Amino acid sequence: METLVDLFKSFKGRGDKTAIIYRTGVRRFVFSYFEIFQMSLKFASWLKSQEIVKGDKVIIWALNSPWWVVAYFGSIISGVVIVPIDFASGKDRAQKILELTKSKLIIQSQYKFDRFQDQKAINIEDLEYLVAGLEPSSIDSNDIQSSILVELIYTSGTTGDPKGVMLSHKNLITNLKQVTAHISIDSSYNFLSLLPLSHMFEQTCGFLSPLYLGGSVIYLRTLKPSAIFEAFKKEDVYVAVCVPRLLQLLKTSIEREFQNKNITWLLHPLSFLIHNKFGKNFKFFVSGGAALNIQTGKFWQKIGFKVLEGYGLTETAPVLTANVLDKQILGTVGKCLPGVQIKLEENEILAKGENIFKGYYENDEATNKVFTKDGWFKTGDLGEFGADGYLKIKGRLKDMIVTGAGINVFPDDVEDVLNNIIGVKESCVLGVDHGNGDEVHAALILEQEKYKSEEVIQLANNQLDPEQRITSYSVWPYPEFPKTTTLKIQKFLIKKEIEEKQSSHSEEILRDKLINLIAMVTHKPLLSIAEDSVIVRDLDLTSITRLELVNFIELEYKMDLDDNMIDQNTTVSTLRKTIINREKYKVNNHLRFWPNSAWARALRFISDTLITYPLFKHYVKLEVVGDGIFNNLSSPVIFISNHISFGDHPSIYFALKRRWRSKTATAAFEEFFFPENGSKGKKLLRRIFFDTGSLFLNLFPLSQVKGFRETLNFMGKLADNKINILIFPEGTRSKTGELLPFMSGIGIIVKELKIPVIPIKISGIDEVLHRDMRWPKRGWAQVKFGKPIFFTKESPSEIAGKCREAILKL
Repeated sequence: METLVDLFKSFKGRGDKTAIIYRTGVRRFVFSYFEIFQMSLKFASWLKSQEIVKGDKVIIWALNSPWWVVAYFGSIISGVVIVPIDFASGKDRAQKILELTKSKLIIQSQYKFDRFQDQKAINIEDLEYLVAGLEPSSIDSNDIQSSILVELIYTSGTTGDPKGVMLSHKNLITNLKQVTAHISIDSSYNFLSLLPLSHMFEQTCGFLSPLYLGGSVIYLRTLKPSAIFEAFKKEDVYVAVCVPRLLQLLKTSIEREFQNKNITWLLHPLSFLIHNKFGKNFKFFVSGGAALNIQTGKFWQKIGFKVLEGYGLTETAPVLTANVLDKQILGTVGKCLPGVQIKLEENEILAKGENIFKGYYENDEATNKVFTKDGWFKTGDLGEFGADGYLKIKGRLKDMIVTGAGINVFPDDVEDVLNNIIGVKESCVLGVDHGNGDEVHAALILEQEKYKSEEVIQLANNQLDPEQRITSYSVWPYPEFPKTTTLKIQKFLIKKEIEEKQSSHSEEILRDKLINLIAMVTHKPLLSIAEDSVIVRDLDLTSITRLELVNFIELEYKMDLDDNMIDQNTTVSTLRKTIINREKYKVNNHLRFWPNSAWARALRFISDTLITYPLFKHYVKLEVVGDGIFNNLSSPVIFISNHISFGDHPSIYFALKRRWRSKTATAAFEEFFFPENGSKGKKLLRRIFFDTGSLFLNLFPLSQVKGFRETLNFMGKLADNKINILIFPEGTRSKTGELLPFMSGIGIIVKELKIPVIPIKISGIDEVLHRDMRWPKRGWAQVKFGKPIFFTKESPSEIAGKCREAILKL
């Protein structure tokens, strides 16, 4: 295997074996190796149709997904150069890289507000529809040599000066073989992807390695703790590739769960409970991208999980050293990979090997600076070898603080002390010149206001050597430090902030991530958003924009947040506190999956046969029109219908054939069954109605006020289990029989579930059971099924409009 094209060609022979699992938070999608193979060939055909050919460049600026993989391999087999950009990067950075590379296409995401709007840009979420009708391209592997450029990775921006790292097929294949030889992995392993594919550490270790070995990769749309733990538990994860900060986030999430139950002292004795959260087969973490805090490493070791810390750079494709499964030494990054040479010159780490990059794109000056005359790559990192041959990283040469007294201080050493002091959420240590040369300055983010910064500094200095001691400090005014997508702190931005000190109110707002998000969602001017602004009332937040805001907050802050937590009284300030404290929301226990179990379906069958259907047939002469559509249709689908009577549900229910009827759940108005006002007797009676309806009618609650996303996730679970969904999009019964406007949520439901929509029109049942009647009378009713509607690139509002129009035409 000499090129990534050779790797790609192996996918065809693996057939139906699972390659990619994609969890959106609503649905779970599975893609086989052959499906990835075919779709990549189709994307290669699409590139040709757009006159994008060998040597041209294509930017991918999107979240991890199966379509990222398709775009990657489709480009590679075409000889097109990939230019990945961190999803968290702003449009200014993307624009700069576009200008530097002269890329012919930008593959971006609909989840980016500030997107490119010209013809050179497409949304990655639309890729499956763009290639659907195309013929697969052929592969000319003879045209792709190992020396050919595969991708340009622009440096993460911790220096503020991006340089394009040129990586060839030889670089990537070499490191791929080195990594898989160094760390024992087999084809049964499922890898959980927790880092962006724009990062070489994720590409080699979490993407190419499992696909090279025939394993599976799991992608998540959001990296909130609940989504991560759910993936661990349900996807039989063996390995997770991550950065230290993510390990710290998972550690904090577990510790808080024990703290909330007042059983912190049982954390290690009950470590088997933590193992259950990670599933029965989880083996180890692979950590890289930054130094792993020793205390964090010890936490995972005590629980019983191995952490293999490694070291490398984008320029080295990327791994140079790593610990192994048989022996991990905390505080080190392991031994050299086979074929990698490392030496130290004045403590700087120098490296050689076929995995080392060609140079920086169109930047000979920068390239010459990082290579010695005899071809060694200067990493810019400082290190030392232990007696066992394991490498220890001392810090970045550029980050090392040289004090006015000429003393070298490594920020990592000082940060390790600070981060282990109670009350310190995070710290960043850097050199700041106050007039007498650089001094050791600490920027702090504290857990709560009760912790005093001066006390923290005093505690830290008591543990530090005199030459390491902190001489100045500041409390960072925002919930988090600015970071790259891999959660590496951007120290140059923090230093700039500290040195500028003086800034206007509007500039502070521009730097505030939360206010920026609110402004983008609500389309309100930044200066109109204050801490005491009531988000729903003052900023015109609708149920849909509320859901959008929650989604973007989760993406940015990697936390769990439900749309219930933004109510009519929520201010910007209270939302900020919720984010800082990472408050949990209460789960809606009205959503139950058991009505779809085999025993519940059997009970409904008996009830339908003996009671419900005979009773319905006694009152209603039912005419069914258009049911031939079911001959070539399979579950799941969404049924949408007009709503004129309480008899609508049984009419549709008995219009369906038994195999469809038994696997159809119906959305019901939650506020009817669970009213906030009213007597205890009324609430109890409504609750009994709901419990009975759950069992015998397979009802589930759909709120028109709050908790929409939780119900959306539940509907995703129904669809994953091939359960059909019946919805009345008007949200209430029509008094006149005329079709009312649709609730806006129907478009989001259809867009997220990605299943066909069957329009239904009911007639006559309102004469049998009118909304003013207490008891039905005998009569005729008709249920008319329309043809399935398959939506592709439409927006939620367009989907809602087309759904309503489809019912009107019946």
